Amino acid sequence: MRIALTHSGGRLEALAPALRDLGHEVVHAPLIATVPLVDDATKRAAALLVGLPWRCYPSRSAVEAWSALGLPFDDGARLAAVGNGTAAALAAAGADRVLTPQRSASTAAGLASAVLAAGARGAAVGLVQGRRARPELETRLRDGGALPHPVVVYDVVSVPWRSDVGFDAVLLASPSAVAALPDDLARRSHLVALGPTTAAAVRDRGWSCHQASEPSVAAALTALTRLAPRAPLGARELGT
Repeated sequence: MRIALTHSGGRLEALAPALRDLGHEVVHAPLIATVPLVDDATKRAAALLVGLPWRCYPSRSAVEAWSALGLPFDDGARLAAVGNGTAAALAAAGADRVLTPQRSASTAAGLASAVLAAGARGAAVGLVQGRRARPELETRLRDGGALPHPVVVYDVVSVPWRSDVGFDAVLLASPSAVAALPDDLARRSHLVALGPTTAAAVRDRGWSCHQASEPSVAAALTALTRLAPRAPLGARELGT
């Protein structure tokens, strides 16, 4: 198969080599890029989260943007990450004792449930997030009795699609990538969404997709490998 990996650089780094080892052609064609916001207004707003009882990082981009602002990870706040990849980014930045939901619940809803269950009801919870963040994490925390304080620390911009190339399968790792995917390509390719939130965004656009169980290399590899018997159909439709 010819497979497009649309996530930004530095993510799922072991996936492309693993797919190539299986004989697939892999093209890294990001649909989005993240841009940390490092202006004075953002730094002042983000600094207000330092020292709150809790702080949540819904993505690795949030961790990277927090680092770009020069803000501490060891201020005494309890830190929570949406999944193992984000937790690993926090650990690499010097954080320890990071709370994560169970692997099967690596979503905004799962993160909110884990934080509430760990004692955040009635507590202030800083949300380090991007400009396109969906409201689910903030809403679920507030409905559960926490006091969320969201701050936007990075932007998400679309990257022009390589319209001259056709693909049998397209891997989508975020709702922002789904929003940037051209309609004609989506309707002529097998779409694989990493996790339920991205899959829901695909369905919201009227497309069907195969859903990986979680946003990990192993889950993505499993979902894409299952498409191999169907690749000839996609290839004929794309004229490749």
